[in-house]
Amino acid sequence: MKPPIYGYVRVLPDLDDQAVSYLHDELAHFAFAAGFTLAGAFVERRWLRLAAWDALVDHCNQHEVRNVVVPTSEHLHTLPALSFVMQSVIKEVIGGRVWFVHPGTAEELSCPSRPRSTAP
Repeated sequence: MKPPIYGYVRVLPDLDDQAVSYLHDELAHFAFAAGFTLAGAFVERRWLRLAAWDALVDHCNQHEVRNVVVPTSEHLHTLPALSFVMQSVIKEVIGGRVWFVHPGTAEELSCPSRPRSTAP
C-alpha cells in the first residue's frame, strides 16, 4: 500500500477554476509517480487566508500523514522567507516533508532572512 500524501494549492491571483483543476491533476500525477496516494487536496481560495492551511496541518496530525505536495513554493507563500516558514511548519509540527511538483531554486534553500552562523 502506498503512503498517503496531502496536496495544498493556494489560488494565486491569476488562477481560474480550470487552472486549479489542472493543478489538482498535477498533484495526483506527482503523488502516483513518487509512490504516494493523494489522500486529498486542500485549496486556499481566499488569497490572504490560511483556513485551508490550518485544516491541512490538522488533518496531517489527525491521520498521521507526513508528506505534503504543492505545485511550487509560491503556493505556500509568494515571499520566499514566508514560504520557508511554512515548509518549517510541516517539518516541525507534523514531522513531515514538503514535496514540489515544479521545484525551483528556492525550495530547499535556507531562509534568506536568517544570518548564517560562523561558529564552528
